[in-house]
Amino acid sequence: MRTLIKDAHVYSGHESGFAGGVLIENGIIAKVLHDEEITSMNMHDMQVISAEGKMLLPGMIDIHLHGSYGYDFIRTPQLSIDHVAKGLVQEGTTAFLASLTVVSHEVLCDLLQEYATIQQPKDSAAYLGVHSEGPYLSCAYKALMNEAYLRDPSMQEWEEMLEASKGWLKVMTIAPERLGAEALIQGGQSIHFMIGHSAASCEEAMHAIHKRAKGFTHLYNAMSPHSHRNPGCVTAALLADEAYCELIVDGFHVHQEVVQATYKTIGAKRLVLITDAMLGKGMPDGDYVFSELDCHKQGNTVQVKATGRIAGSAITMLDAIKNMRRFTHCSIEEIVQMACVNPSVIAQIDPRKGSIKEGKDADLILLEDDLSLISTYVKGKEVYHC
Repeated sequence: MRTLIKDAHVYSGHESGFAGGVLIENGIIAKVLHDEEITSMNMHDMQVISAEGKMLLPGMIDIHLHGSYGYDFIRTPQLSIDHVAKGLVQEGTTAFLASLTVVSHEVLCDLLQEYATIQQPKDSAAYLGVHSEGPYLSCAYKALMNEAYLRDPSMQEWEEMLEASKGWLKVMTIAPERLGAEALIQGGQSIHFMIGHSAASCEEAMHAIHKRAKGFTHLYNAMSPHSHRNPGCVTAALLADEAYCELIVDGFHVHQEVVQATYKTIGAKRLVLITDAMLGKGMPDGDYVFSELDCHKQGNTVQVKATGRIAGSAITMLDAIKNMRRFTHCSIEEIVQMACVNPSVIAQIDPRKGSIKEGKDADLILLEDDLSLISTYVKGKEVYHC
């Protein structure tokens, strides 16, 4: 089955936007076409879809997502994946990592075993694997994490996690100042380590980056700050030219002006838009339990009832890109870089997803000029239309 999407303004992630479309065969992008190539094509025996001049982008990838629609990835893995993945395509997200808050080692290994056997939901966002946020985190910057489970790395535990996950553990957030963290980061096989929930000095964080850490989890939040006399993780993020930096652009986790300054200083090549959304996303305002704490959701913000501390978010990736555009006036090409290309690298899926390129999965979204979603395609099939 061949499908041609034409009359689009294509933002591929590899070049500036252009008028054209894509030819899809068996769920894979067979050709990326400019308008002049399409006009000379023989369109016999193919489905032809006109984008009517709308923007065609790669599907977005959320690498930091704890749940949605009343489901938390820390519980009932297959059921949670099924429900969340189905809903994500209505938000323009076509792939995601399941992020886990800290639990006991035994429970984590049990969860990793279950996540290693997930059946991919049909006509839904693709489950890419697990992001374990901890357990080797700083007690000083624990945020919502249960301190009872925070500890120094153990190589025996690590080997048990790897065995349980069967290769599906893709990303781990770690505090590099913890005893034994360097050995883990340096020898972590195929895992991408992100620095977060950390009291590390700038020097310690930079050392971790040089040893193989990939970047920073939700920049600014739950980490040692950029201080002119005591530089911390944030300082390292500003200095580390190759490190990726997750950013929650909800206007609450990070002030709008700080988002502007971060975009200006770090740039789209290193920023990764995430939601850090919890089970209250897509649900009515009200009370929810997240990371074993009673929380209250109001709009897109979630706070711990007892302390007022931020408790994840309730934004979508569409909210994230709209806010980023509004706050910084960034280009659509940069939106694709931050919401599609960069997260595909961290999730280790860039050979197959994250951009519009021949040979990659035809995970695509059609957007209005205001970034409102029109349609979502997963492997060439329209799975959502507004």
